[in-house]
Amino acid sequence: MSIKVTTEPPKGLKAGLSRTFSTIVTPDLIEKHDTEKWRALLYTVCFMHSVVQERRKFGPLGWCIPYEFNNSDLEASLLFLEKHINATVAVGQALSWTTIKYMIGEVQYGGRITDD
Repeated sequence: MSIKVTTEPPKGLKAGLSRTFSTIVTPDLIEKHDTEKWRALLYTVCFMHSVVQERRKFGPLGWCIPYEFNNSDLEASLLFLEKHINATVAVGQALSWTTIKYMIGEVQYGGRITDD
């Protein structure tokens, strides 16, 4: 006899955000950077991840092809944000919103989407 264990995504946006902040986002990650933009960006990316996870449940109304968005997409996006902040703010430059929008929206999450 065998037992199959799966993890179902939480029901609803609030539950998705709660799960993200209880499993992936740790207090150390929240306090990692002292810039005023870090926490706002962290929340924004987590919110977008929860929206994408929730939209996936709507089938053809969400996307024509079911895409597998998982925690590794969020982790890669947060790692990019961390490195981008280290590369720009730490040396006195402003954050490049174009770069952030492209890398997270088009590469990390949009790179899988083939619908037009």
